[in-house]
Amino acid sequence: MPRLIIHLGVQKTGTTSFQARLMQNAEVLAPRLAVFTPVRGTPTQKLGRAGMNFSLDPDAVRERLLVEAITRVREEILPLGRDCLISHENLPGAVLGNGPTRRLYPQIGRIIGMLDAGFAPLVPEYVIYTREMAGWLQSVHAQVVISDRYLGTFDQFRFEMADCGTWAELEERVRRQVGADRLRVFRLEDEPDAARPGQQILRFVGLNEAELAALTGVERLNIRVPVAAVEFVRQLNGSALERAALQDVVRVVLESLPLFAKDGA
Repeated sequence: MPRLIIHLGVQKTGTTSFQARLMQNAEVLAPRLAVFTPVRGTPTQKLGRAGMNFSLDPDAVRERLLVEAITRVREEILPLGRDCLISHENLPGAVLGNGPTRRLYPQIGRIIGMLDAGFAPLVPEYVIYTREMAGWLQSVHAQVVISDRYLGTFDQFRFEMADCGTWAELEERVRRQVGADRLRVFRLEDEPDAARPGQQILRFVGLNEAELAALTGVERLNIRVPVAAVEFVRQLNGSALERAALQDVVRVVLESLPLFAKDGA
């Protein structure tokens, strides 16, 4: 039976850079591994969105849409007959500060249950990356301000998320459900080279050192959004700008990040 590894992210743990590296090296990996990332318009992109939407409002309609999204990806994977890696940061659900979310992935158990059922007869193995909590929260705050119109300052965000839970608690929840043999939790801080993200998961997938060395590093790393740019967007979120106009302004901000850095650096 081929292996199915599902990388659940989570957000702000280098997932986007890892996915860029996967796609950059897809042909090199192809003899060993089929990779599925949230390329626009693909079933994998829609699967992650369905997981996030379900976590925000886990009603019967959104559950059905998630099951259907899993089925579409399964139909892509099963005929391949080889090991597959799915990577999507939204699969465990919405991140803190997105809508009503105030705990670490409260619906992850139900989502994993649907993934297990939907991908049968394949038996998924799950990977989660974590990151030092204080730095992760700051990055998440920037994301929800820019992407989800969050209105609070970082201090307000930390106060609201004070009872969000810990990575250890999240790991224990998932481990109780799938067992120790089907879960791997890696720390972002243990990655040996920022320009070559995902070394830990690729070793878990089964690549040896020679195969890892043959993969190129990412051509462009994600740039950290300066605090001043986050604050500028946060204040815009409280304005009367319509959504489309706000998105246009945010796009300009993200294209002009050096203007918000100290001393233009």
